[in-house]
Amino acid sequence: MKWTGLLRSLVPIMILSAGCHCPPLPIAKPAPIGLSECDFLSPVGSRLTDANIGPARQEVVVSATLLSRVPPPTSANLVTADELFMVMIKRNPYAPEEAVYILRTPARPTPTEYKVVHARAKESLLFKDVNDPSVGADFNEAPIDTATVLALERAWGAMALRARWPDREHSIARMKWGGTVYTFDYRGDNVYGQGDTVSPEHGACTGSLAELGDLLMRFADEPDANVRDIFRVKLLRQNQALVERLK
Repeated sequence: MKWTGLLRSLVPIMILSAGCHCPPLPIAKPAPIGLSECDFLSPVGSRLTDANIGPARQEVVVSATLLSRVPPPTSANLVTADELFMVMIKRNPYAPEEAVYILRTPARPTPTEYKVVHARAKESLLFKDVNDPSVGADFNEAPIDTATVLALERAWGAMALRARWPDREHSIARMKWGGTVYTFDYRGDNVYGQGDTVSPEHGACTGSLAELGDLLMRFADEPDANVRDIFRVKLLRQNQALVERLK
């Protein structure tokens, strides 16, 4: 009886291991990210651990040139100087570098005020030295209302704070020869986020964020307040669409 029970228990195993000619089960693959879902920015690695000083030096040149309208903090202006709030730097290898950023007044009894600055290098900064006197940029700026800035913060801040290291598939997708690199920075209240993307696809969340940055550039460049209001409406509409996708 013991042997009979043992044989009965082994029969299903023998059938599964030798007698079944069923086709192999398909291997599940992750579904591709649709346009209704969000992709992510990639974190920006620190240059402090990079032995190649070339990229670090170039970043210093870009920052020193395009962000030169940001007042450096000193003991004298610590509570009065404008603060950097949100930034997008655009590096196209075939055109001069650009940046758009929002400055805000520091916390004080009066309401916070904001302005948008668009900076465009006079020429490519790729092989420039930070001490080269020919390095310079053209600037345009315009005031922007608090409601619009706080609306932009919901998408801009969320995207910068959610930056994550890409997997293999997305790392390969970033290898775009001659691609435009967009770097985003967000400095909220006691939070900080930063990330970048390379030539994001139209319709992707990173692409929508880059389009918001481009619209902000046009907003800052426009001298007519009525036309700026048209850009403001476009900003709010596109921003809200991105916010809905980030929920």
